Amino acid sequence: MKLHPLSGVWNAFGRGFAIGSLGFFAGMMGRSVVDGSVSLVFGLATAGFVLGVGYGLAYYVLFEYELTADTFDVTSGVLNRQHREIPFHRIQNIDVTQSFGKRLLGVAVLGVETAGGGSTEMTLDFVTEDEAARLQSAVRDRKRAGMADVDTAATEQADVAGDAQSPTPLFDLQPTELAILAIAFLRPGALFVVLFGLPFAADFVVSLLVSIAQPLGGPESIAALSPDSALVLALVSGPLVLVGAWIVSALVIVVEYFGFRLGRIGDDLVYQRGLIQRYSGTIPLGKIQSLTITEPVLARPLGYAGLAVETAGYAPGQSDGQGSESAIPLSSRSRVLELAREIEPFEELAFVRLPKRARRRYFARYLLAIGGVVAVGYLASRVVQGFTLWYFPTLALPLAPIAAHYKWKHRGYHAGEDHIVLRTGYWRRTTRIVPYYRLQTVFTSRTVFQRRLDLATLTADTASSTTLGGGDPTAYDIDADDADRLHTLLGERLQRALRSRSTE
Repeated sequence: MKLHPLSGVWNAFGRGFAIGSLGFFAGMMGRSVVDGSVSLVFGLATAGFVLGVGYGLAYYVLFEYELTADTFDVTSGVLNRQHREIPFHRIQNIDVTQSFGKRLLGVAVLGVETAGGGSTEMTLDFVTEDEAARLQSAVRDRKRAGMADVDTAATEQADVAGDAQSPTPLFDLQPTELAILAIAFLRPGALFVVLFGLPFAADFVVSLLVSIAQPLGGPESIAALSPDSALVLALVSGPLVLVGAWIVSALVIVVEYFGFRLGRIGDDLVYQRGLIQRYSGTIPLGKIQSLTITEPVLARPLGYAGLAVETAGYAPGQSDGQGSESAIPLSSRSRVLELAREIEPFEELAFVRLPKRARRRYFARYLLAIGGVVAVGYLASRVVQGFTLWYFPTLALPLAPIAAHYKWKHRGYHAGEDHIVLRTGYWRRTTRIVPYYRLQTVFTSRTVFQRRLDLATLTADTASSTTLGGGDPTAYDIDADDADRLHTLLGERLQRALRSRSTE
């Protein structure tokens, strides 16, 4: 089967402009060596463009894909021909992406991800919307047929007919929930966008504050600021930068999660989301390693939470940058728990709190951090003339015991009959639910400071892609004896769970 004709046009012009640009720059450089005219530049540019267009068209003509009984086959290349066969049992997801322009043209980009991969295994750019839906449905059917060891004739007939199953609706993100989601979550990257991606905004804020300060005897320009004035100005402008980052983050979240819809087809969760760029993908239930319930500090008083799932290997359409995908971006906590238990049934949670000496450790850590900043400020005051506010960070000292208490309060663990559940975080509290049969390794660690307080950290490692990004489910600063007992308990329950599943 062939790609959509627009793929040939897009590929031809894209390669034509790329190779034509190389010809243009080569001609410009050649003029300094050869006393030629402008015709040399345009001649090389035109030749490069024609060569690129020809190569792009040849790539489109020679590109073919096919669904066989066991594999998704792709043949590509012009000079170096490649033939790839992707077994259906290795395909984790077929995701479909549509930018605004592609939606107008009725085409989509289809990507194939495989379990254990770190990137998209194969991409079809472009296919029609109907073809993308057909391929998604056909791959799901072939995977189920392979697992059930049934005759594929009926599946093949459905492929030809282009029939796609309609998902059973599970969740639709309501406008109120989308608004709360945009307000409650602050993307850290938005701060970098405001500070560095939009430098004119930061300059505008600083100039505005300087102009306000002038009637009060302030400097006439930013360059005239003393070190002390610059520090005060940075602290005053901080909230304005934070507001700007919040606005940028909210806009990104609205664009990303607009029209979010979750459904189920067989053993797969399917979802769609996006305002400008529409994205649809699949979450295989059999690949889910753990569940994460997220409760931002602004959403907790309203009773809202989000649910994300971590899958083995590469997670398609990663929305948090850590290999997890939202099953419910935000909804009532009761609804989130209901769907979480439909995916992975777990008991009522009763968390074991950390020992109180862990709270003392957090308090000491914050004191050391404040003391370190003060020390650096003092050293800077000895070098930078006019900098006298080196002691300013000591104003945060009264907040240290409060921060330590809330850090301690929102950490804990629950060892159930079938799951280990780990909770941490105040600003964005996360509750990780890990089935015992998904555990890969369990290990404990103790730093020098933890050993002084008889504390330990226990990590439950899974095959989740979050593990690759450093997001292992972890119980921090628990009692060292409890950590040893929990380590042994998890090992025993892992073996019990594996034996139980092998007999099913």
